[in-house]
Amino acid sequence: MFNPFKRLFAAQEPPPDSRSTDSYFEKLVKYIPADILAAYVAITGITASVNPPLWLGWAVFGVLLTLTPLYVCYVKTEPKGFVSSKTFHWVTACLAFSSWVFAMGGPFTAFGWYKPYLGSVALILTTLIIPVLEGQFYPCKPPQDPPALPPIVPPAITQAGSQADPAVPPNSQP
Repeated sequence: MFNPFKRLFAAQEPPPDSRSTDSYFEKLVKYIPADILAAYVAITGITASVNPPLWLGWAVFGVLLTLTPLYVCYVKTEPKGFVSSKTFHWVTACLAFSSWVFAMGGPFTAFGWYKPYLGSVALILTTLIIPVLEGQFYPCKPPQDPPALPPIVPPAITQAGSQADPAVPPNSQP
């Protein structure tokens, strides 16, 4: 089947800390750099008590949205820079951050049509869309949890109290 995005999105791995048991919301938050989320929460917490102007909310959102792909490509991954193997991750990080801010309200509350349920719907749809896209653009499956180690079986003990030689069958010992 022809995939027009194949050249744009090269083979890539899921986020390093992802597990096969992650919920969609956990996957969504893992795509957004934690420092970006922390900065947004801290700034909005500081400015909430002073009733900031509308432009400040939009400026904070815009600056952090602009920093998101830069942070993903230059701070959190190797090799540094925008390469095709990171395209899906930084695009998804921007989408996830925007959806998360919209769900929190943020500067979008200035619009007369904004209602909190719209943010919830956007967040749910984003958490459902990302794994579908992830399945299309990741050539491999997410890392599986490590397999359980087989139980350790102690060596057999003979009647005399010494360990049996595993190379010698039990019936052939003198």
